[in-house]
Amino acid sequence: NNNNNNNSNPTKNKAAAATDKVKVHFVAVGSAPILKRSKFQIGADQPFAAVMNFLRKLLKLNNKNDSNKASALFLYVQSAFVPSPEENVGDLRNAFAVRDELVVHYSIQEAWG
Repeated sequence: NNNNNNNSNPTKNKAAAATDKVKVHFVAVGSAPILKRSKFQIGADQPFAAVMNFLRKLLKLNNKNDSNKASALFLYVQSAFVPSPEENVGDLRNAFAVRDELVVHYSIQEAWG
């Protein structure tokens, strides 16, 4: 009776939850470079620091530039607050998603604060 096995498989559901993705929409603010592609899928179990590192790589902002100074990058959710680097991306989506997207504004200088 294979039909019963296909209807609901708790192990399969747990695996799907473990690979849950969050659609993150990056929006440039001020003089920040604009991305050619602005929407990406990021694991819901990732810390917000992973979003910061991912965007830093996309924008080619090295940790150190020619003057040996770290390139500034500011990220905001809801155009208002900076999540803690340890904050879970899935939790941010659950609390602040707009049309099932976590909208993250980014700037190379402080924009709100």
